[in-house]
Amino acid sequence: MAPEQPPSSIDDDTSPIVVEKRKIPPPLPDLRGSTAEVRSLDRHVCPECGGKGEWDPGKRKLVCPYCGTDFERVAPPPPPDSIQEHDLDQMLAELGEKSSTVDTAKRKVQCTHCHAVLVREAKNVGQSCDFCGSPEMLDYADTSSPVSPESLLPASISKEKAYHSLKAFLASKWFAPNDLKKRNLVDRIHGVYLPYWTFDAAAECPWTADSGTYYYVTRTRRGPDGKTQTYRERKTRWRPASGHVSTWFDDILVAGSQGIEPKILSKLEPFPTKDLVPYETRYVSGWEVEQYQIPLLQAARSGFGVMEGMLTNMCAREVPGDTYRNLRIYPQYSRKTFKHILCPVWILAYQFRGKTYQGAMNAVTGTTYANFPISPWKVAFVVLMAIIVIGIILLAMNR
Repeated sequence: MAPEQPPSSIDDDTSPIVVEKRKIPPPLPDLRGSTAEVRSLDRHVCPECGGKGEWDPGKRKLVCPYCGTDFERVAPPPPPDSIQEHDLDQMLAELGEKSSTVDTAKRKVQCTHCHAVLVREAKNVGQSCDFCGSPEMLDYADTSSPVSPESLLPASISKEKAYHSLKAFLASKWFAPNDLKKRNLVDRIHGVYLPYWTFDAAAECPWTADSGTYYYVTRTRRGPDGKTQTYRERKTRWRPASGHVSTWFDDILVAGSQGIEPKILSKLEPFPTKDLVPYETRYVSGWEVEQYQIPLLQAARSGFGVMEGMLTNMCAREVPGDTYRNLRIYPQYSRKTFKHILCPVWILAYQFRGKTYQGAMNAVTGTTYANFPISPWKVAFVVLMAIIVIGIILLAMNR
């Protein structure tokens, strides 16, 4: 409990407080790329019929969409050291202007099954053929990407489970129209590997602030009845304080996609980056693969902005006393590294009364979120019930 009224010698003490340097464990990732190459579209031939296998999250195997045969990888597995952290400053220097731009030009791709040539947006490097439905699409022109994904999270939740989860999510929303919950949305769901960046860094962060300690003084005042009343007034004694926080940030996630609404994407995160596996073409076979729309430099600024916010909270907890003000942090980062990874999601886009809504599921953790329309009748009902309840309370008070 704060003292009643400190001696004047203590009240006048403004000597600085120096907090011992603290080493703080790395924060949890949720306290919160560049283009995928043509190799993501390599062929995985079914041993029975010769069709191209597609990755089935439920079976965690390649499955032929034509004869139903499931089979393991065709090519040898990648070496165990395929997942690497890359020096951020070195890569930004090497890329130059490419670190702050993305490829937005359309490109020609050729289906290696029926040989049709199609024009695709640059953001999609993996997509099925419009003519024969084959997922085997290769770049018609030889294109290269400044940074390629070297690891990914394999999808582990089936399309059927994702569909039922999204339906259950919409059904759980009381304010959604009842006829929306009865709609059949099974043909409107598809799987996409989204580009992400991850950032690591060691942080040394000196800080300064004003540390405040509460104390109370007794005052008197005249009440409405004319009598003198006493009361306690809280006051704050301020002293300068300083300290130092040391920590490590691991896999701060920054989305490289702009295809999903930020609100929905934030609801799906975090992705379990500790479960990353080396990049293999079998995992993305039959799935759309999106190239990043957020370039490395922009993503790095966002990632280190997240780190700075975490450091602010860490330093605030280190300020002694009851409260603080004028907190300033001076972060210094070293061992800055990054990865470009791919994360799978099931995307649901549906129309309701002429308006399009979007939903998605994290295909690794199962976290689901969707936008949905609000029923005006249900809102009106709730407002009416609130008015009735307030009226009853006021009537009871008047009695």
